[in-house]
Amino acid sequence: MKISLNWIKKYVFPLNMDEKKISNILTDIGLTVKGIHNKNQDFVLDVEITPNRTDAMSHYGIARDLYAVLKFRGYKVHLVKPVINEGVHCNNESNYSIFMKIHDTCCIRYSGIFISKIKIEPSPYWLIYRLKSIGIKSINNMIDIIHFVMYELGQPIHIFDMDQIENRKIIIKNAEKNTKFQSSDKIIRKLDEEDLVIYDTIKPLSIAGIINHIKSNIHVKTKNIFIGSACFNPIIIRNIRKKHSIKTETQHFFERDTDPNQTVYALQRAAFLIKKIIKNKIICSDIIDCYPNPISVSKIKLRYKKIINIIGKKISKKKIKEILLLLEMIIYSENDQYLLIRIPSYRTDVQREIDVIEEIFRIYGIHKIPIHNQIKISTLPKIFFKTEYEIQKILFEQLVCFGFQEIISSTIRKNEEKFSSLLNSFLKIQEIKILNPVNYNYQFMRSSLIFSMIDCIKYNMKNNKIKSNIKFFELGNIYYKINNKFLEKTYLGIAMYQKKKPESKNYPFFYLKGIIEQIFQKSGILNYTQILSKHPLLENGISILYNHKNLVELGKFKNHIFKKNEIFYAEIDWKYLVSIIQEKKIIYIPFSKYPTSRRDLSFLVEKTISFEKINQLIKKKENNIIKKIQIYDLYEGKSLPISKKSYTVSFFFESQKKTLTDKIINNSMKKIEFFLKKELKAEIREK
Repeated sequence: MKISLNWIKKYVFPLNMDEKKISNILTDIGLTVKGIHNKNQDFVLDVEITPNRTDAMSHYGIARDLYAVLKFRGYKVHLVKPVINEGVHCNNESNYSIFMKIHDTCCIRYSGIFISKIKIEPSPYWLIYRLKSIGIKSINNMIDIIHFVMYELGQPIHIFDMDQIENRKIIIKNAEKNTKFQSSDKIIRKLDEEDLVIYDTIKPLSIAGIINHIKSNIHVKTKNIFIGSACFNPIIIRNIRKKHSIKTETQHFFERDTDPNQTVYALQRAAFLIKKIIKNKIICSDIIDCYPNPISVSKIKLRYKKIINIIGKKISKKKIKEILLLLEMIIYSENDQYLLIRIPSYRTDVQREIDVIEEIFRIYGIHKIPIHNQIKISTLPKIFFKTEYEIQKILFEQLVCFGFQEIISSTIRKNEEKFSSLLNSFLKIQEIKILNPVNYNYQFMRSSLIFSMIDCIKYNMKNNKIKSNIKFFELGNIYYKINNKFLEKTYLGIAMYQKKKPESKNYPFFYLKGIIEQIFQKSGILNYTQILSKHPLLENGISILYNHKNLVELGKFKNHIFKKNEIFYAEIDWKYLVSIIQEKKIIYIPFSKYPTSRRDLSFLVEKTISFEKINQLIKKKENNIIKKIQIYDLYEGKSLPISKKSYTVSFFFESQKKTLTDKIINNSMKKIEFFLKKELKAEIREK
């Protein structure tokens, strides 16, 4: 946001310091100055304001913060509030009465004022100069005042030709479906029930105050005007702007959380300025205000001990109170332990105790906090203590946090499992039969966790009538024979049940795959590969390998096993997972000081080529500046050859030594393109 230094000096007086010192002070308190420009004997500061700091999106807002920090640092300065009440004559004649109503909760407050006997003419030099300094072109005296007040106070206001308002009624409501609206930019827009509109009794006057109807705009012959000042739900304004591709100065302010308690003050300021620049005597009505649900005063308990714990230094209670008062935060009550304070309504970003502490820190000065030679950090996760019990505890807690429940099932199975022989044949194992079973229906040791988990899911579906998803996990042993040798192995099985939904597509599969990847990340397992699985019971499955050895099987049970429902299953070789974790060494790698750059590449390949193959081939090139390779999009459709599919892959480049230039990154991308063409016969798609 562009801020005129000469304009700021009207509110903070005297401001006897150069532009560089002022910019450094603003940067210190979180209002970063990106640049300083010298324009017409004025310095314009390019201030970077974070979206939550709506109170600073104006000249007076910046001045208010600047005054607070200067006063705290001992400068003898005064804060001068914009004048609103000098010589404005109000007339309460019935000719100027108006009816106003809000029909939509998205309008928090709406205030308005009628002004008669105005004259549209060029603005005075001082007004043109103020707007020009921040890049706003002068139009006429009325429009210029509207813009001036917006950039002075940060409150958006709009103006109508009063003679175009039928029956002198203002109604804020949702538009009717297929309402045609010809805006001041001469574009005809079609509105619907989601659009917030300002109406009179017959026609729409404006889309949420952002852009006026062409007929309600003021013109050279306008003699009577209505000025409106509103506080709308910022999300609604943002949605309307995007939907209708509207670009105006007003929307920039409406899309932020503006202060509803400033709508009347902005109108008073506008009326005062109109009176000031128009020589003939104007007549203005009383302000009409519609505020159905006034916002409650925000009170926060601020603990002295908490301030010390967060900032890391003891600040005297006297200085804390001084900062709060300079920031216009009223102290309601206090004792030795805490303060109860009221937050001004324009500070929409201050809602918690930690926010108030941040404000104190900002004004007190981060440079006053000493930096210690030693930094204390938390201990490493228990998973790195290497014992199997600790590993199990941490990973089980992780699964529980994802909404999974642990089950424990019997190791003895029925002998009529339909798909057991198919699975055993695939795994090249034999089932173990119990010689003297207690129950002759149960005489085989389980050779997989799959069937016991299916039984558990079926039981819960039947008896508990669960309509939502079912998520189970089990750590257990399986038993089998190979060449008459009895063997035992431990697996971690994870299963998810979900009713078939046409819109769900492959979401559960990727969700379960994401759970596995989270376990790997927690365990420090990074360099693994994926191949298509040939598991006889799972379709569209994958096998995850580590050091060329199978670690995980993952997929969805085939449709002939479950016709009405979908069960997704993952099976982890537990002992192998534990051994990998126990062999891992803890290595500290500092974050790079240099930025990451991203490049996307779209190309066609044969359908038989998986992303994993592409990923592994590129990794083998050992390009040390490629930090990550990620699939962005996969498309197969009518516009492509039957045997082809399109990948869009994102490449993330980063160096530990320097900032990567476009030349370096572009050269790397050219090598990747050449490699893909040579190895995979890929066709690079133009953007």
